[in-house]
Amino acid sequence: MTEANISAYDRFILDSAEQYLRTVVLIDDRIYEKKSGIVASRLTKPPEERRKAALKSAPSSSENSGKEIEKDKVPEESDEVSFHDVQNSFAEKRIICSLYEPKKSASFGEQSEVYKLCSSADVVIVDWDLHGDSGGKATTLVGSLVEQSRIEIPQQLRLVLIYTKVVTLRSVADKIFDDLVERLGGDKVTVELRSEGLVLITENARVVVLGKRKNTTLTQFLDYWVPEGDLATLTIKEFSKLASGLLQGIVLRGIAKLRENNHRMLTRFHKDLDIAFLTHRVLLLPDEAFGQIIPLLTDELRAVLEDTLGESPLGKAPAVKEILDDWCDKHWKQKADAKLKIGDGAEGLKFVKDVFCNGLDLRNDYSKFHGSKIPGLIERKKDESPKWKEKKCDELVEYVSGDCGISLCHEKFGSLMSQRVRYDNARRALHLGVIVRELANKERYLLCLQPVCDSVRMEGETRAFVFSVLDKPEDGGDFTHCVMDISGQVIKLKYKPKVSDAFISNFKSETDAVCADKDGTDLFTFKDEDGKDYEWIAELKTEHAQRAAEQFGRELSRVGLTESEWLRMKAK
Repeated sequence: MTEANISAYDRFILDSAEQYLRTVVLIDDRIYEKKSGIVASRLTKPPEERRKAALKSAPSSSENSGKEIEKDKVPEESDEVSFHDVQNSFAEKRIICSLYEPKKSASFGEQSEVYKLCSSADVVIVDWDLHGDSGGKATTLVGSLVEQSRIEIPQQLRLVLIYTKVVTLRSVADKIFDDLVERLGGDKVTVELRSEGLVLITENARVVVLGKRKNTTLTQFLDYWVPEGDLATLTIKEFSKLASGLLQGIVLRGIAKLRENNHRMLTRFHKDLDIAFLTHRVLLLPDEAFGQIIPLLTDELRAVLEDTLGESPLGKAPAVKEILDDWCDKHWKQKADAKLKIGDGAEGLKFVKDVFCNGLDLRNDYSKFHGSKIPGLIERKKDESPKWKEKKCDELVEYVSGDCGISLCHEKFGSLMSQRVRYDNARRALHLGVIVRELANKERYLLCLQPVCDSVRMEGETRAFVFSVLDKPEDGGDFTHCVMDISGQVIKLKYKPKVSDAFISNFKSETDAVCADKDGTDLFTFKDEDGKDYEWIAELKTEHAQRAAEQFGRELSRVGLTESEWLRMKAK
């Protein structure tokens, strides 16, 4: 795909990846000239190597399946490889490319200097045949990076490129595949379809085998032979596949904007404010003062994102329409049994594009299509803005969702909007907005309504915590909250702020708050004074938790009085 024919959506994703990427580490054993110590302008031809068996798990091309076995030797011609050109290709993209030539005796394991350097980079590019070891060190490095990233920083994206002059690319991928399967298990490593077996994927990593030669007689690998001047473009393209969604692209841009505005944020927290903060800490409980830094920081991060991304992270209206149109062309598939009727002769794809781009302000008049139900979905009142009729929106949602093949996508997005995400195994404290599951016979779900100020400073004190029972509706029933538990399962719950649904239990803590204990299965449980256990399920975002508390408080403040029944019914 050339620059000229890249679609609007693909360009958005590539630009997002390019804005995010900042550091690349390239590992090779022939970067510097031995006498002068400067970066070498060309590399010599590597020794001949015999081919290994093709990757068993990779789909093969029937047209070329026999060609790899026939080629036993590296061609005599050798293309020049310039690390200056490699660095320049990244420099043009404003990406720092660090060249690192390890010593022959260097270790490549988890405690090595090479590993530590690579673990902090956005992208790692490593030569296959380091000091003539036929891929041994490269395999160790790749395996360590992929395996340890799942353990130490499982939320970090990891792109590793094998950039080699060895012609037998499939045998290289074969060796890496076998090592990753041994480390992670066969179900944790997959081969990307239509990649000729050269792209390996794990939960948060992508490993791609590339050739340094521009030309080869093995035609099925032509897309994976990259000249050094094109390496940066290919790197961005491969990294974009780790975050190829619309929202993911916006997130990458947001992170990039935060980095660009680090001086602005640091200026807001100038060192001259230290004395004011320390005085504030003296007048308050010490631990509380440090906890208040996080809300201050998140407010500043939010301000930066609002100022830099604006109301539309996709750009101005024409750009938004172009990107969304392209997204629909690539990802939307019509559902054959959709209940909503858009009318005879109306095209489903055009209708979805109209809805996604224009919302209620539909550009097409669907009343002209026989049998169309679209006009009946919109409620129009004099002197009021039009709005969707809530009771009829289910069919619209089903139609625009199409045959996406993604289960519970709306429920998962709903949880994302309302649920506070926990990225690590930090402590779980019991306070306003925490949802727990009672592990007694009833196994009820409970929403903690304890005010934050009454959830801290306990230090040996026993306190009564207030909860509201959450109903778990039957299939098809109404619900108010979607939350994801620690296993990723979506749970639908219904909150009814009624005093009759209130539940009170006493908890004691020797520290500042009631904290959950973690068992051997990664579950967090609280124990009350009666010895009952409660499993930590999720935590609502602050605003959603406060809304629930306000609704419950409003229920408590209802005034009961004697009045005319006739008048009460008239008032209804």
